[in-house]
Amino acid sequence: MARGHRIEGIGEVPLVVSDAGQKISKTKEAVKVLKALNAYTDVEKSKASRKVRPGKGKGRNRRYVQRKGPLVIYAEDDGITRAFRNLPGVELLKVDYLNLLLLAPGGHLGRFCIWTKSAFEKLDALYGTGRKLSSM
Repeated sequence: MARGHRIEGIGEVPLVVSDAGQKISKTKEAVKVLKALNAYTDVEKSKASRKVRPGKGKGRNRRYVQRKGPLVIYAEDDGITRAFRNLPGVELLKVDYLNLLLLAPGGHLGRFCIWTKSAFEKLDALYGTGRKLSSM
C-alpha cells in the first residue's frame, strides 16, 4: 500500500466485515476482532511510532506525533465508537461523513480501511454508480 500499512496477512482489500462488528462495545473485543482479521499489526505499528515532535510545537500542546492506523467505516453506531476509540492510530467514521482528508491524509492515497457490510452497501445509495444516480 502507498502509505506503508501492515496488511500482509489480510486476504483481500477492501476488508469488509459483518454488521456484527458494529455491536462491539468493549476495547478488548475490538482487539480480538482486529487480531482475528490480521489487522492488529497495523495498530501496533501506529502505537510504536509515537515520538516527541521536533521544534516548538512541543510547547504549544502538540507534543507527540504518531502515524495513522486503520480507518473503521460503519453505518450505524451500536457501540463501535466506544470500542475502538482507545486504540492508538485507529479512527472511526460514519459512512455518511466520508471525506477525502480521512481517506487520503496528506494527499497520499492508500489508507487501510475496514468497512462494515452495511456501510459498504450504502456507498451506492450515497454516491451512485456508473449507471444509476444517488438516491440520497
